Amino acid sequence: MEDLLLTEGGAARAWALAYNTRDVSMVGPILADDVRVMSRWVVNDMVGRDAYLDYLRRKFLTFDEAGTRVRVELAETPGGGPESVSRPCAVIEQDGSALATVLFDVVGGELFQISIGPHPAPNACVRMGEFPGLDPAAEIIN
Repeated sequence: MEDLLLTEGGAARAWALAYNTRDVSMVGPILADDVRVMSRWVVNDMVGRDAYLDYLRRKFLTFDEAGTRVRVELAETPGGGPESVSRPCAVIEQDGSALATVLFDVVGGELFQISIGPHPAPNACVRMGEFPGLDPAAEIIN
């Protein structure tokens, strides 16, 4: 049986699951060895699977220690005309506010690039109401 290739939607789901469960093993297997992570709020790109997984472990600990409520929802970018189609993405929320949109580029069945930033605007994305790894009761925002 032939293995199914990773899609942008599959990458978004695995990444959201890792964030929502604070478990890097959910995303580690799909990362390219030389994955590039770009963030609008960080000067230098991060390159490499091991560097990114170490970063995520530290980031997740920081969330837990600070008591910050961070969760990730699956979404799609808004389509902007015939030459601009929607694509799977994720929206990061912190304490109930949408902060960033995450885009995923898959090459050769591996997650090659992760882009985190304000474009497209998180509130312009079509949000699916799905938070992989979270109990539906935990998804209610007070």
